Amino acid sequence: MVLTVQVVRCVDDHFPGWVECEFLDAENHRHILVEKVPVVSTEDFGPDTSYPRTGGVRCEILARWQDARGRDLVRVTTSRPDGVESTEGMSDFVMLSAHVVSAEATIAELEKKVAEYEQKLKTEPDRTAAALKYKASVYREWIAALKGGHWKP
Repeated sequence: MVLTVQVVRCVDDHFPGWVECEFLDAENHRHILVEKVPVVSTEDFGPDTSYPRTGGVRCEILARWQDARGRDLVRVTTSRPDGVESTEGMSDFVMLSAHVVSAEATIAELEKKVAEYEQKLKTEPDRTAAALKYKASVYREWIAALKGGHWKP
């Protein structure tokens, strides 16, 4: 499962790069994460990137329920599998279920991006084509790892 976050700024562009991310829990409390770029996205974020950008943090669902207002909620932990914590030291959050997507949905989105890059390859100049081929190969690796259950950031 992946908790959707907004990547709001570059904190440190030294390899592998660190970014600040934020998200709102089910009670509209804002949480901030400072994490390595490869943990939150397949994109290369840096000081020249236009923010905010969408990212995601892998998580595990601990519980599901519907509250008195009829909202579908989930309690997630970001401590597994990648040991991610907020700047407040928190790793368990109650979220609207729409903010937590399955690995299957992530795979589908990555496969869509691969197809888009492959389509662009047919019309782009050679240098751009090389970059697109590289991004497509990275996405294919993520897809294979997610399907195999052994993804390591």
